[in-house]
Amino acid sequence: MTAIITDARQQRIVLFIIAFAAFMASLDSTIVNISLPVISEYYHVEFSLVSWIVMAYLLVEASFLLVFGKLGDIHGFRRIFIAGFAVFTLGSLLCGLSDTIYHLIAFRVLQGIGGAALVAVGPAMVAVFLPADKRGWAFGIIATVVSLGIAAGPILGGFLTEYLSWHWIFFINVPFGIAAVCAAFYLFPKDRIVRSGSKFDIAGSVLICAALTTLLYPLNQGLALGWTSPAILGLFVLSLVLWISFFVHERRCPNPLVDLTLFNNRNFNLGNCAGLLLMLCYAGSEFLLPFFFENIHGYTPSIAGLLLAVPAVALMVVGPVAGAFSDKYGSRLITSIASLLAVISFILFSMFTVTTGVGFIIAALILFGIAVGLFFPPNMSQILTDGGAEGEGVVSSVMMTIRNTGSVLGVALFSTIVVQVILGLSPHAADATANAIPMQVFVAGFHAAFIVAIVLSIVTLGLSLLIVKRKRVTLGEKS
Repeated sequence: MTAIITDARQQRIVLFIIAFAAFMASLDSTIVNISLPVISEYYHVEFSLVSWIVMAYLLVEASFLLVFGKLGDIHGFRRIFIAGFAVFTLGSLLCGLSDTIYHLIAFRVLQGIGGAALVAVGPAMVAVFLPADKRGWAFGIIATVVSLGIAAGPILGGFLTEYLSWHWIFFINVPFGIAAVCAAFYLFPKDRIVRSGSKFDIAGSVLICAALTTLLYPLNQGLALGWTSPAILGLFVLSLVLWISFFVHERRCPNPLVDLTLFNNRNFNLGNCAGLLLMLCYAGSEFLLPFFFENIHGYTPSIAGLLLAVPAVALMVVGPVAGAFSDKYGSRLITSIASLLAVISFILFSMFTVTTGVGFIIAALILFGIAVGLFFPPNMSQILTDGGAEGEGVVSSVMMTIRNTGSVLGVALFSTIVVQVILGLSPHAADATANAIPMQVFVAGFHAAFIVAIVLSIVTLGLSLLIVKRKRVTLGEKS
């Protein structure tokens, strides 16, 4: 039996710690970017090498999610969460103390491992520790703080780099990390060991980490290196071989990393596919919009940053409300409404031109943020509820892995669409900078990308409507 927390005050304390971990992990995915030029100059290295500071963290975090989800199921989420936060904090300290670029990249790997543990078991802990009628509300809070972390990263990183030094973008994590580890140690309920007799699937863990890395890296670098380059094609082929090997191994393994019967659950598959598609559209749009604001409308980076904060603020406001509504009315209704709003917001985005007024842009961005904020909390709650009572860690980490993959795929797909349209309309623009591309050609590329987003959002709406509403079950009350 799981010790479901019934005391409202302890529920809020536990949720605060879990949400803070989600905030730290999301903050560290964006806080470094703005400091890369300074770090490059500090170590006297080229940008291609310094970019691995970001790449290493993201690849490792995505690749280790399933590993830590399974470890949480075997050894307990509290233990993995505390250990993950400790590793994340240690990695942050060592990053700030790094005396070479190679040490910094290596310690970002360590930091990413800790971040993966936090991201993997956080949603599962919500499902295990909180009652079913509080999950949507809790996921709304988590979605809010994740959005806040992503939005605050560049602002906080720029301030620390300018007024202290780039080392402090890592050092700032240390006191908060220590405090969070101590709070979790003393305030979290004792672990429920779901499968204490299970053996850990080492071979499956190696295969999934390699398969994800060889998939996500070429997706991230395909446009820069060329989608038909031998390196990119070779990595995709290798990833396919590794994925096939992983699934064959999991079917034969007595204690698999992922129980593949999980994917026999129709609602689980529909929820994850819908989440992947909307995350793909969200990440792709967030990648393209700065170029539109700065290169088409001529806004300064600071103004563009404020515009990009609009959907994040809307998401922060709507997230907790969406979670509470889903607890009351069910996830299917809320995610369907959110998907419909996403379709409308992308229709508005596809109408952006050189002369579009700022009022229209802000209205479209607000609607976009509302759609995303309404969608993800109930979607996460539905996936974890329909995923089953056993192996919440694996269910949670599968969900987050799919979501991370959708994010990388969105940037790759949308940027490729824009580039291909630009090259089709203006072949001489192949070697041109963004500023040198004719505005109308640039706009045509954006329109094509957002038309694809409209189609994918309609598919997301269809998937959300196909989910069968079921009676909520408190995971911890199942034997």
